[in-house]
Amino acid sequence: MKKVNYSNYLFVVNVAWGDRWQIYHRLTELEIPCKCSTGELLEVIVETPTAALQVWSVARQQLVQRSQRINWLEQCFNNKYQQVLENLPY
Repeated sequence: MKKVNYSNYLFVVNVAWGDRWQIYHRLTELEIPCKCSTGELLEVIVETPTAALQVWSVARQQLVQRSQRINWLEQCFNNKYQQVLENLPY
């Protein structure tokens, strides 16, 4: 299996100004290296697969409407619940 060097991945996140700052502050709380200057795009350095998932999650949390996030969680719950029911011994 080929090992990937994630330290070379720089992502530029193009979102609205207010969203950009909220995403930036949350990523810094998670200790993910990023830079956001006034009037510039948000730059994020992704060093691990976990960091990539966290960046996706933080951006999704900020950019997707609450109702869409609720629907997604309900679908996940229903899928998991259905799997549990299918595996019950009868």
